[in-house]
Amino acid sequence: MAAGPLGAFWNRWYERFTRFHLRLAAACFLAGAVFVIAVSQHSGSSSSQTACPGRPDDLVIGTGAEIGAGGVRHDVIKAWNDEQRKLKKKPLKATLVEISESSDEQRSELAAAAQSKRCAYDVLLLDVAYITEFARNHYLETFELDPKKLGGTPERYFLQKSLGTGQVDGERFAVPFAADAPLLYRRTDTPAPPPQDTKKFLELAKEHGYAAQLDDYEGGTVNLLEAIFSAQDKETPHDPVVFDDKGNVVLDEGDNGKKVMDALGAWREALFTDKDDNRTLRDESVLREESSLQAFRTGRVGYMRNWPFAFNRLAADPLMRDDDGSLRFQVLSFPGTGVLGGVDLAIAKDSPHKEEARDLIYYLVSQDVQERLFACAGYPPVVAALYERYARSGTARTCEDLAPDPADGAARPAERDTEITGEQLARFAGEVHQAVDHARPRPMSAYYATFSQVFRSCLLPVATTTSGVAPDFRYFSDALRDALNGRLRSDDPCHPPTQAEPKSDIKG
Repeated sequence: MAAGPLGAFWNRWYERFTRFHLRLAAACFLAGAVFVIAVSQHSGSSSSQTACPGRPDDLVIGTGAEIGAGGVRHDVIKAWNDEQRKLKKKPLKATLVEISESSDEQRSELAAAAQSKRCAYDVLLLDVAYITEFARNHYLETFELDPKKLGGTPERYFLQKSLGTGQVDGERFAVPFAADAPLLYRRTDTPAPPPQDTKKFLELAKEHGYAAQLDDYEGGTVNLLEAIFSAQDKETPHDPVVFDDKGNVVLDEGDNGKKVMDALGAWREALFTDKDDNRTLRDESVLREESSLQAFRTGRVGYMRNWPFAFNRLAADPLMRDDDGSLRFQVLSFPGTGVLGGVDLAIAKDSPHKEEARDLIYYLVSQDVQERLFACAGYPPVVAALYERYARSGTARTCEDLAPDPADGAARPAERDTEITGEQLARFAGEVHQAVDHARPRPMSAYYATFSQVFRSCLLPVATTTSGVAPDFRYFSDALRDALNGRLRSDDPCHPPTQAEPKSDIKG
């Protein structure tokens, strides 16, 4: 600036001008910030897209593949969308995103989506084995059930075993959607008779053939647990062999290791046959879920252990019916102790549509929807009153009975779905109810998937090959305890390292 009185004047004027504009700029910045926060809070309702830019403005449901052939779940979601359009001016459209038939792959995708916080899903259909993991990792919103929306208390409305699967550390994170427990399927067009108990079944299975699911996936873990649970003494059915009543691993206590080897050996014999003086697997296809169904369907085996979904698949198959429409197979209680399965509904923690998600979940567990999913697609209901209805003579409704009126623009059910009679559905419902009531849960752990991987890696070879070596049960048990606490050993979890090989570190 210029020197002298005039220069001093301009210097003072410039400083005042600068301070004024700095204060003005600061005030504008603060006002803008307040405005942005207010807008964000206002738009942070259940329909907000602010936190999830780029995602479609739909109510997105992440789920496994449809188990039925008729696409009934899509019909149910379409009915929800139609109802919402009648009630609201700008309703959200519910959309099913089918991930995979494998529960392992479903878990991986849903967990990855939650970890990345990309708001991919609003409602999750989760295998009950993974509820604890998702809840403790803060992937799920809590869900307090409203008796008014259920028409009664949750304890009276739902099956007790299924209701318990959504509770973690004293809080509810998930709502039962479909029950599940193993059943035994027996072909009635072969000489394979109904077994009276586990021991008799294993004898019959050697003669008539048996299909299970003993592949390297979660189904393999479940089948191994069932083989072990089923071998326990009837007088002490809950004598701890794998877990105690608190979920602690006890395989290395007493003679539990021997009990496990004896149990798996007995079930392995049911899968093998003598051929050319060698014990060989009767048919490798009997170890996988889909191909085990095919082995039973084509008559290569007389018995099959499978989940309830198989009933509709078989009943809708012309090969599984006689000319008079009667079924060529029978559904029986599993000849042993089954493992509790099922699928629950939960709300993703980062969902921008939590209120709409709650409304959708209440709709999906309503009696009408549950009955339609059962009669038309074989999803075992979680609503206790439906089992009571099917148990009463003459009150079982079929898929055709429940079909929406074509005058409303709804599609009629496929002809194969309408062939299942009320009597057949009633018998099926009774077996499912009994199976769920007597099933045992898997351990509740945020790291159950890691436990499952280690458990089957050491025991599947024992159950499915003649060369499988027994694990070192002390070392194996320690590896399982580590797995339940989220630590996966980088070396062989079945046997300790030799002295020449130092023990591997444990990955956190």
